[in-house]
Amino acid sequence: MNSENLKPDEVKKAVSSLSQRQKKLLNKLLNPDPMIQGCIHIIYKKCGSKTCHCKDGKLHGPYTAIVRKVNGKSKLTYVDKLDIINKAKAYQKYNKRLALLRKINEEIFSQLRYLRDLNTNIYEK
Repeated sequence: MNSENLKPDEVKKAVSSLSQRQKKLLNKLLNPDPMIQGCIHIIYKKCGSKTCHCKDGKLHGPYTAIVRKVNGKSKLTYVDKLDIINKAKAYQKYNKRLALLRKINEEIFSQLRYLRDLNTNIYEK
């Protein structure tokens, strides 16, 4: 939200609304579902057999895998259990909520700084 040209009451209303969203989001973040670190990828592969259909482009798959960084390198782990996949999805959802919390906090900070500037005068003798 652009706070330019807003009246103090409008800024307060905007901050109050953002604060309510922040509170709901914090409640979700403070009560996380079980998670597994990594991103879910759907993979199709060639097997390498000269007589297989995959040599003509119809790859094997789909296979589900979780990819995560280990010592700066991507580590891929194949998964076939829905529970594990759901925990990896919960990890992604948690990170998206963290990013949203950061945006809300930045907007609250911006609005409060604008309100401060509206109510600040320069003192000169």
